[in-house]
Amino acid sequence: MLAVMLADAYADRLFGAQDTSDDILEFRAGLAVRSEALARVFALVRGELTLVTEAVEVPISDYGTLRVEDFMVSLYNNHSVQRVRIVLPDGARLLAHPVVAEAIGFLRAA
Repeated sequence: MLAVMLADAYADRLFGAQDTSDDILEFRAGLAVRSEALARVFALVRGELTLVTEAVEVPISDYGTLRVEDFMVSLYNNHSVQRVRIVLPDGARLLAHPVVAEAIGFLRAA
């Protein structure tokens, strides 16, 4: 959640560094339209989406991609590992780390 909050705060810094818009809400809405990942970060900060830590099943065919730590955990936890996920309004879940990384990448480029 710290990375989410820092990304949100960085969007405010971008607003302060530009001179094309006087409305921070309009500026942030413009960013959110250009990046779905950043829109989700903003929604997390507003409390419209939530983060959960839950077990995610790892197919045995994907074991070669796991780090040693995750591999060992999965062996003792019925082929599952803990992951931080974003719960969307429809109940679907997304892995949080790739979404936050994409949002940060967008902000870096902006």
